[in-house]
Formats: sequence, C-alpha cells, structure tokens
Amino acid sequence: MFKQSLSFIALMLVACSDAPIISGVDDKVNAARERNDAPAIWVAKDFDSTLYLYGTVHLLPSDLDWQKDDMRGAFDEAGTIFFEVDTGSDGQIQAAVLTTSLGMRQDGLRLSDSLDSYQLKLLDAASHNGNISLAALDSMKPWLASEFLTVAAATNAGLSPELSADDALKSRARREQKNVIYLETIEDQIRISADQPQSIQLSLLTETLESFNSLGDDLINIARSWAVGRTDYLTREVVVPMKSKTPIIYDALITQRNKKWTTQFVEFLEGSGTGFAAVGTSHLLGEDSVIEMLREQGHSVSRYYAFQGEDVINPINPTIERPETD
Repeated sequence: MFKQSLSFIALMLVACSDAPIISGVDDKVNAARERNDAPAIWVAKDFDSTLYLYGTVHLLPSDLDWQKDDMRGAFDEAGTIFFEVDTGSDGQIQAAVLTTSLGMRQDGLRLSDSLDSYQLKLLDAASHNGNISLAALDSMKPWLASEFLTVAAATNAGLSPELSADDALKSRARREQKNVIYLETIEDQIRISADQPQSIQLSLLTETLESFNSLGDDLINIARSWAVGRTDYLTREVVVPMKSKTPIIYDALITQRNKKWTTQFVEFLEGSGTGFAAVGTSHLLGEDSVIEMLREQGHSVSRYYAFQGEDVINPINPTIERPETD
C-alpha cells in the first residue's frame, strides 16, 4: 500500500544575500524551523564515506511543496543514488507483463468466488463509490484488487503515482548523470504481494475494502505529514499499525527488504564517496528500519538538518547518550 520533475539550482551561496533581516531570537528560531520543515533525511558517515537516507512517498498531491534545499544539497553532493526499483519505460513494460501473469485470474474463477456475502457487499460499494468497474475487479487476484483499489482511491482524492517523489528524483538523477543503483527488481517487488498465501491476500483486500471511503483522506494526511517531517506521526499511524495488523506482510514488505538493502548500504559505506538513498519512508521508521539496522552494524546514523543561516536550534540526536551530571 505504501510502496512507490524538478530542476536543481544551487541556492546555498545566495541564500544569505536574499534572506530577510530577522531580529530577535524567537524570529531566528522560527525561521530556522521553517527552513527544516521538510521530509526527513538521515545521514550515515565514517571517515571517507557519507550516505544520505531520504524517505519518499509514492502517491502525492500536485500542490504539495516537498522539494526543499536540504534535499537538493544532499542530492547534489552525492555521486551515487539508490532507488528501490527501475520504473523507466522498460521497467513499466515488465511490470505490466508481470502484473497480468501474476495478478489476473487464469483459472476460470472470479475474485467474487472467494468472497463471502460481507466482502461482496464491500466490493460492490467500493466499485460504486469509486466509479470502478466491478467486472475488472472480479478478474483480479485479491492482492492486485487491493492495490488497484488503493491507487483508485488515491487518484479520486487527487493523488498520483506519476507525481511521486521517487520519479521526480529519478528524473533528476538522469539529468545530472548520477550513478544509479536499484536495490531490487520489478519482479522482486511485485512478488512480495503476489506470492502471499490466499488467506493473507484476502485479509489485505478486506482491510482495503473496509477503509476505502476514507483511504484517500488517509493517504493525503500521510503525504502532508511526510512533507513536513512528522516522523513520529508516520511511525505511529503507518508503521506500527502495519506491523500489528498484518505482521506477515510487514515482515515481507518492510523487515526482509530492509535487511537486504542494509547489506548494500553497508557495502557502500565500506568504500568511499557520497551516496543518496531514496526509499519509501516506512523503511526508515520504527524499530525494524534501515536506520536501526545500520546502527546495529556499528554505523553512526543521525537525523540530518541543513540550516541555511545561523544554527540557533542545535538539534540533538536522541540516540547519543549525554554525560551524567552531579
């Protein structure tokens, strides 16, 4: 559910000359906070390598202002950019083929054959309220119907996967001729859902159907919270419920992928240079996050704040122990 163009102009040097004159400590603090009111970034560093970790959202409204200078500066500094998967033209063709072969019924049965009367009423209501073809849904396996309904609800609410942060950053990486590394294949990603047992797929579909009427608003709240760096809210409202309600899917979608990605990030940090990883924000939050896994591997990871001007907030990394005082 929470899976997956801008032009860059370096403003760091002109920010000071264009910035308004601010008097008073409170005004300076508020201005500094506003500059960092942006999607969260973390940074892992050692003596010769740096890796920025930037959480993304795959469904965004067109009016969302999320492309901030801290991200731009970190992205511009990096020579290597990590993304989850290739969604270019070849990737889209592969995704279409795999979605058809793994997501459409090939056995002569219909989705409705697997649903009880309650689920059928929910399916009919979602089809009607979302202006979605019931016949099209009935030809899908439960996992694909769930994802189709989620995207439909998002689209009806004004969000679009074509406006995703991932695609904007991929476009930027291509234009700036960055070294791009994909963490997994299209097939890897699709099979996370397609290979789940029927019972798990039906459970996920039922949850999607039950929440369909509020799903668009929920996804907008997620996008807007992400855009201002509300990591506590996203952890509480997205990551924790996912782990609690659907632990098997959470393990496949979050934990196991995080382990694989962390291995690749550790290999990068063992070399030298600067990298930038753009992955779904859920992968960077909570106790099973890439952040925590990197720390378990002995790497120092902290929240990254790029102040443009006087640093008057002095953010503190909560993972650093403070010396005891008498």
